[in-house]
Amino acid sequence: MRFTYKARTKEGKIQRGSIEAFSRKSALDILEKYKLYVTSLKKETKVGFLSKKVALGRGINPKVVAVFTRQFAVMLRSGISSVEALRAQVAQTGNSVFREKILTMAESVEGGGALSQAFSLYPKIFSSFFVNIVRSGEATGKVAESLDYLADHLEREYNLHQQIKGAMIYPAFIIVVFLGAFFLIVFFVIPKLTEVFEGFGGEIPLLTRLIISLSEFTRKGGWILIFVIFAGLFFLPQYFKRSKEKREFYDKIILKLPILGDFNKKVYLTRFSENLSVLIKAGLPITQALKVTGDIIENVVYKKIINEAQEKVARGEKISSVFNRYPEQIPFFVSQMISTGEETGKLDETLMNIVEFYRQEVERTTENLTSILEPILIAVLGVGIGILAISIFIPLFRMGLGGMGT
Repeated sequence: MRFTYKARTKEGKIQRGSIEAFSRKSALDILEKYKLYVTSLKKETKVGFLSKKVALGRGINPKVVAVFTRQFAVMLRSGISSVEALRAQVAQTGNSVFREKILTMAESVEGGGALSQAFSLYPKIFSSFFVNIVRSGEATGKVAESLDYLADHLEREYNLHQQIKGAMIYPAFIIVVFLGAFFLIVFFVIPKLTEVFEGFGGEIPLLTRLIISLSEFTRKGGWILIFVIFAGLFFLPQYFKRSKEKREFYDKIILKLPILGDFNKKVYLTRFSENLSVLIKAGLPITQALKVTGDIIENVVYKKIINEAQEKVARGEKISSVFNRYPEQIPFFVSQMISTGEETGKLDETLMNIVEFYRQEVERTTENLTSILEPILIAVLGVGIGILAISIFIPLFRMGLGGMGT
């Protein structure tokens, strides 16, 4: 049975969430065990479709997972047991969905299950990469150190994602402003001016007639076409990701786009190098590390190359020899650095050097993209508003001179 609860922590902070238990008493015992003082406990009724959609939409921010991992590592390093550390995280976590997951994981570990097994209960939150790192730490007795690697990795991934996202905010803002101004003029300004022009008589300039026609088209249903075009641009990537063939085509295209293609390659190479480095440093065999990295890499093109490398390495070949066959996707610099790491036995270190190099490249590219897009978008916005202004002011100017026919 599932129960929804409202409880207070020792500090008096109110927490809400839900929990699985055999009975009401069992649910109370579990919550009290985690130092939560229950003020309300109700058995959940069957959830409606709309409520399910709302619950599903409440995802867990990667930053929350990174903070949890870092705090968990610190607690384990301080000598606190896994169960007690998880219990402490229950009280500290503000996200009710995540808190429910931690409760279940704590119960699993307390029941004798391995920590990696508890994490594997929620693959959408803790990837196979995460689980394998923890499992490796359990095998070597270095779970806290493995969690530290993971925390560093998750923080770098989050920062990279935020950096890319941040670079897109300004262009998106400019586009929204332009569309807002366009619709404001089309729906409110031009219709009023059209009445003035038609009432005054005379010949309307060609540019003004075009703007009036565009306004009429947009108001009579053309806005739907504009909406469909923008929605199509947004949903097109999702459409291509629905099947294996379309996904491969899409992944190839995004690597060949001007400017953005090179940027995407740098991002994928950064993620590949860091994932593989962390897995090797955590003690996983190279073939298993390659397999896990291939499973979590998003681009099908790079996934195939990594999977091929895993198969060839299992037969005695080197990663660098496989990568040398794909100069378009894997630059010579990367293959050479990996070859050096294989020769010296310091592959994890050389991979992190690749990460640092490409991370700086991604930062520079992001800054440059913003610098390039900013004046272009401002120019486009200025030209668009200028055309609208000219189309409106030319007739008004003629009217001021004594008539549009003069």
